[in-house]
Amino acid sequence: MFDANIKLIEELKEFVSIVSSDIELLEHFRQSPKDFVRSRKLPFEKLVLLIAKLCKKTLSVEIENFFTESGETKSYSVSAFVQQRIKLKPIFFCIWNKFLCSTWYHLNKDTVKRWKGYRVVAADGSNATLVNNGALIKHFGGQRNQESFFTVAKTFYFYDVLNELILLPKISAYRHSELNMVYDMVDSTEEDMLLIYDRNFSNYKVIALHLWQEKERKFVIRAKDNITIIKDFVKSGEVSAIVQWKSTVSAMEGLKKSGYLIDKNTTLKVRLVRVELNGCTEVLITNLWEEDGHPASQFKELYFKRWGVETNISIQKNIMQLESFSGLTVAAVEQDFYATVFMANLHSVLIKDAQKTVENSVVKRKYPMKINKNKSFGKLKMNFVHLFLTHEPKNILQILHDFFKKELIPIRKGRTFERIRKNPQSKSKYKTFTNFKPAY
Repeated sequence: MFDANIKLIEELKEFVSIVSSDIELLEHFRQSPKDFVRSRKLPFEKLVLLIAKLCKKTLSVEIENFFTESGETKSYSVSAFVQQRIKLKPIFFCIWNKFLCSTWYHLNKDTVKRWKGYRVVAADGSNATLVNNGALIKHFGGQRNQESFFTVAKTFYFYDVLNELILLPKISAYRHSELNMVYDMVDSTEEDMLLIYDRNFSNYKVIALHLWQEKERKFVIRAKDNITIIKDFVKSGEVSAIVQWKSTVSAMEGLKKSGYLIDKNTTLKVRLVRVELNGCTEVLITNLWEEDGHPASQFKELYFKRWGVETNISIQKNIMQLESFSGLTVAAVEQDFYATVFMANLHSVLIKDAQKTVENSVVKRKYPMKINKNKSFGKLKMNFVHLFLTHEPKNILQILHDFFKKELIPIRKGRTFERIRKNPQSKSKYKTFTNFKPAY
C-alpha cells in the first residue's frame, strides 16, 4: 500500500503537469484563452497547490508561507493571488478528485473493500454557511428568520463508506434541494455501487431513476412512515415483502421533467424489509432480493453503514474548516469546496497504510486503535506543498506514515449519544467573516 501511495502522488503531480502544458486540456479549466500563457510567480501548477492547501489563515500569511515552503524568496500580493485564481475554473478540483479516486481504485484493486461485491455508497447532504454579500446571495440564496438573512449553500456527497472516499461531491444553491441533487446525479453513479439513502429520499421518482438506468442501481432507502404502502406493510406484520409501488400525479410530473413519460398504471417492483433501528420499527426499501442471497437479517447492519457519510461531513466542517472560505466570490467558494473534498480524500488514502500498521502491531490494548484524524490532517497540511514539489515524495510519505501511526485514539464500540438539534447557524465552529481571518 505504501508503494501504491508513492505511485498515486506521482500520478496526481503528473496530472497537474499535463493539464498545465496541454493547451487543449487547459482550455477546460481556464476562464479565457489568454489565461495561464505568460510566465508568472504563481503559475497554474502552484496556484492549484496553494488553493488545495486550504487557506484558513489571513491570505497574506498563507501566501508567504506557501512561497517559503516552496523554497522561494519571491513575494506575492493578495490582490495578485485573487486575480490569478479568478482564471481557474472550480471544476479542476472536482476532476482532480475524480482522478484521485479512480487512480486509487486501480492501484489497490485487489484490496478495495466491498460488501458482497458492491462498493457501499452512502448519499447525504448538508448546508454550508457563507458570508452575506451580493454575489453569494444572488447565486446561492439562503434562509431568513425574524431578525436577519443567512447566505447558505447546499452541499451533497456520494461517499464510499468502506473505503472512505468522496466519489461525487456537489455544491449548489440552497433552494436546490437534496432530492433535486440526487435526481441530477443518479446518472453519474456506477453499476457496482450499492446506494444507501435516509428517509428524505423515499419517493417514487428516486426509486424509478435507479431502476431505469441501463443497468439498474442497487439501493437501500429508509422509508417515510406516512406513505400508504409502508403503513400497509407495517400493519401486515411481515418482516419482508415484495410490493408494487403505484405512481402518483406528482411522480408522473416529476419524471416528465427527467425525460420519462409514465401513467397511473406504471408500477415499480421493490422489496420492503422491517428492521429495528434505535428501538423503533423502521422499513427499508430495496431492490436486493432474498433469492439473490440477501436475507432480511442483513439489512440493519447494512443500513447502519450509512453513518460514515455523516462522519465525513463532520470532519470536513470541524477539522478541515470547510466553511472558512478563502474568498468571497462564487468561484472562490466552489474552488474551496472541491479542494476540501480533494484533501479529505487524499488524507483518507494516506492514513490507510498507517492504520494497517497499527492494526497489525497494537494487540495488547484494551480497545482497538485508530489514527487521530485531527492531528494527522494537520501534519498532512504542513507537508502538502513539499509532498507535491519534491522529486522524492517517498521521503515525505515516510515522515507522514511515522507520524500517523504514533497519533492514536481508541475505538469504543457501542457508544450512543442523544442527538441535540441546534439552530442551523450554530452548527459550524469555523465560518468566514468579511474582515477577519486569524494570522496564526
